[in-house]
Amino acid sequence: MRSRVGGWPIVAALAVIAIILYAVRYALLPFVFAAAIAFVTDPPIVAVQRRSGLPRWVVAALAYAVLLLVVGVLGYAIGAQVARDLLQLAEQAPTMTGNLIEQAAGPNGIVLFGATYTADDILDAIAAGIRELIAAGIVARAGGLTLGALFALALTFVLAPYFMISGPRLVAGTIWLIPPERRHSVLDLLPKIVPMLRRYLIGIALVVIYASIVAWIGFGPMFHLSNAVLLAITVGILELVPVIGPLSSAILVGIVALQQQSLQAAILLVGFVIVLRLSIDNLVGPLVLGSATRLHPVVIIAGFTCGAMLFGIVGLLLAVPTAVCIKIALEHCYAEPVKPAEG
Repeated sequence: MRSRVGGWPIVAALAVIAIILYAVRYALLPFVFAAAIAFVTDPPIVAVQRRSGLPRWVVAALAYAVLLLVVGVLGYAIGAQVARDLLQLAEQAPTMTGNLIEQAAGPNGIVLFGATYTADDILDAIAAGIRELIAAGIVARAGGLTLGALFALALTFVLAPYFMISGPRLVAGTIWLIPPERRHSVLDLLPKIVPMLRRYLIGIALVVIYASIVAWIGFGPMFHLSNAVLLAITVGILELVPVIGPLSSAILVGIVALQQQSLQAAILLVGFVIVLRLSIDNLVGPLVLGSATRLHPVVIIAGFTCGAMLFGIVGLLLAVPTAVCIKIALEHCYAEPVKPAEG
């Protein structure tokens, strides 16, 4: 007869799993994104399946095709615009950079610590810095990271249909790994956790909408940039990807800023993006996500910070969902009556 699994063996197993996950945290990114896609698309898939009577794999395959179409259209529109901007920047970069530096330095140059630096001196220093970066292999490493990100993106779309089709089976298999005498607690918690996680995803969508609308107000009516709508949508969508997304949007806006005719316009544009970034990270994001998950904004900020320090991008992605699961598990545990002490 099998012995009942106690608490300490479970804690030890969870500790070993945590160590393994930490060691392979970056390899988990495609699986996390694919699982998130399946989690978001599961309710409409279930609804269509019930109404149509079609097998789940058929409905999930159709949903995956629609997802690929949407991503393809957005990727083409954004990629084409970025490619045009990069080609234009490559052609006009020396002239634009020199113009902005001349405006910043003035006709007599900049005096720093008793030394005068003209626009030509600053350009020479920038060129020397670029050559040093190339010699140090920074550009090669950046290229390697880009290839790694593209591979992870491709793997995400390879994994997504498996999660979308077999999501219920994967969840059932995961629950099966739990000792039978402990499964009832997990089954009691799932109906409480799943709606909270869906509200969290709705909160993320609201943050994306906020970022897109405010970005459009800045790029369009304020700075009169070309393709302001597409640029604003791009900045909003990139908010879905922690660290890499905001960094990519900052690089994209930096390219646009370099194309401005005056130094003042470029500085104002960069300042606007910094204020938008700060408002998302420190105000709108914590308040919206905290309201959606019923967590205090301080807990949201602390979760993001600790998750990023411990697990990097994966920690950022899973910080709030993990905090939500811990909160609901503690509420469930503390709601049970305390066993009376044995006399």
